Amino acid sequence: MDYLRGMSSSVVPAPSAVPTGAATPVAPMPAAAARTSGSGIGGTDALLVLMALIWGGNFFAVQYGAAHMDAWAFNAARMTLGLVVLVVLALATVRVPWPSRADTLRLLGCGVIGNGIYQLLFIGGVPRTRGGSASLILAASPAVLALIGWLTRTEKLTRQLLVGVACSIAGVAMVMLGDQAHPSRPGSMLGNVLVAAACLTWGVYATLLRPLAARLNGLHVTVITLIGGVVPLVALAVPSLLRTPWTTLDTGTWGAIAYAGVGAMGLAYVIYYRGLAQLGPTRTSMYGNLQPFIALLVAWQLQHDAPTVAQLLGAAGILGGIVLARRAS
Repeated sequence: MDYLRGMSSSVVPAPSAVPTGAATPVAPMPAAAARTSGSGIGGTDALLVLMALIWGGNFFAVQYGAAHMDAWAFNAARMTLGLVVLVVLALATVRVPWPSRADTLRLLGCGVIGNGIYQLLFIGGVPRTRGGSASLILAASPAVLALIGWLTRTEKLTRQLLVGVACSIAGVAMVMLGDQAHPSRPGSMLGNVLVAAACLTWGVYATLLRPLAARLNGLHVTVITLIGGVVPLVALAVPSLLRTPWTTLDTGTWGAIAYAGVGAMGLAYVIYYRGLAQLGPTRTSMYGNLQPFIALLVAWQLQHDAPTVAQLLGAAGILGGIVLARRAS
């Protein structure tokens, strides 16, 4: 999620930047629409920090919600809530026509991958691993995108880009192997593998979506691809939704649903699109790099899960690879 949350400036993910389990927008703003505001720090920058805080905390919200109710029901509820928020936002703010029927069908197909299969892997992996580790693994999505771009011959893999990809992959391996022996989650390897598979799935999704995202409204792209994922996920989750004792859920669980739905997929998206309009894609995407560190701090403070040496070394490799990949793109 979103990041997704990033890629080169032609297609900007949020996270999550790093995919975060929120259906992260990947559509760019047209170059003419992005307005730079100079090098100073303003209100939009402060809001983008808030966006990174929301997305960084989303890993804890997902872990908490999945631990206190059926994970399938939790995921279906928060994604449906997020979809409602984004549909209302699109209807209220977007004035351009919606995509054609052909483009809509293509977007729905992409959504099955990026918001369907990805979410299955994400919701299966994050509760089984450490929130900080999950965020670091997903932070490697730019390296995955660069590698897929090279394999599909849509991006040239220069020596600097190759080094960046190698650093990010080595960082992911460090995080995954280092977590295996951690006393707080000794069985976290399965969770890390699922999250890594989610990262790969996101890379495929973003690559397929790139031609559409380059010419369509970003919020329209986000809403339609989210529908493509939500419909099958809710259909699969119907038994879990019917079994869930909704009237007895505690305040914390409802708060996790609201946070992951309204916060991570609603409020944060509003801020994201404001950032694209006011600051442009490059400066906006840089705030996504804060998410893994925020997730580490949240896990440390709320779960008493202090960062390990493996996580810190992995973070250095992953984020160092991102810097190299962006400079080479």
